[in-house]
Amino acid sequence: MRTFLFALLFFSALSQGAVVLQYHHVDSTTPAITSTDPEIFRQHLNYIETADLTVVALSEIVRAPEIERDTRIAITFDDAYDNLLDTAIPDLVNRKWPFTIFVATEYVGRKGYLTWQQLQEIEQLGGSIANHTHSHLHMVRLNDSETHDDWINRLEAEITKAQTKLERHLKQPVKHFAYPYGEYNEDVLTLVDRLGYVGFGQQSGAVGGLSDTRLLPRFPFSGIYANFDTFKVKVHTQAMPASVAFLEPLIADNPPTLTLKFENIDLLRLAQLRCYGPGGETNLSQVSEQTFIAVNKKPLPSGRSRYNCTMPIQNSAHYFWLSQLWIKKRADGRWYPE
Repeated sequence: MRTFLFALLFFSALSQGAVVLQYHHVDSTTPAITSTDPEIFRQHLNYIETADLTVVALSEIVRAPEIERDTRIAITFDDAYDNLLDTAIPDLVNRKWPFTIFVATEYVGRKGYLTWQQLQEIEQLGGSIANHTHSHLHMVRLNDSETHDDWINRLEAEITKAQTKLERHLKQPVKHFAYPYGEYNEDVLTLVDRLGYVGFGQQSGAVGGLSDTRLLPRFPFSGIYANFDTFKVKVHTQAMPASVAFLEPLIADNPPTLTLKFENIDLLRLAQLRCYGPGGETNLSQVSEQTFIAVNKKPLPSGRSRYNCTMPIQNSAHYFWLSQLWIKKRADGRWYPE
């Protein structure tokens, strides 16, 4: 009886979770890598509506990442492009679904971007507006001859300036922060936390009790990642029930190593754990009953890349999911172009 109750409680925990969706442009004429076709976007919304998923405000997920109810969805947009007014926002407002737009304030009112008046109207329609820095910079890059303290002070000024503008023009900007390009390191995360923000990356996965509130995951759905078939898989995922020590994304060893340590292993399908990196499936070694190590089969290319790990959920058609960002400079030590 005791074993049955433990299993029941554990599987109840597995049914909890939250998935944050990330979009940029919702348009068929903008750069493909950051765009979702409006018709595909509507397919996403229609599926959410018919698949027993619940759309909630991002702040609700932050307050309680795990609760006993159906999978919850939060919808976010980065960069505040003005095509959202004609495509995404009407569909969301008609459904009375909340959403969040992360704004890089230097671009407000420029060609192709929302104006302050439009952001005010969006706020009145139920949208939340949040911080995406002032100039949408690469936060992990120091300028030439810049000291560590100068760099941190510059980043703090970027975030503070953006928040000041949001608070000047809007009624209730939320203290959520999205990292431009999804890039971060330990110093950046520490700064964002010190300034009182909950941080959101661009590494995929579901939000759960083990998630770092400085770096909550989001599933990107632009470009090739907008695919409807994979969308249906991702919105049902749960946070991987594994602890992962913080890893600096800027790699020293190539390929880098990802270590996952699991609890309650008797109720997990560990034999079906898989990790994928650039080029396909990684090497995956089990070094103890609870611990696995993933290493890509080839060195990572310059730029941003990820390991994505998945595992089927017991007695379910859905998956656990975890993603780790890696950043690699070019061979000559310079930063890769964007």
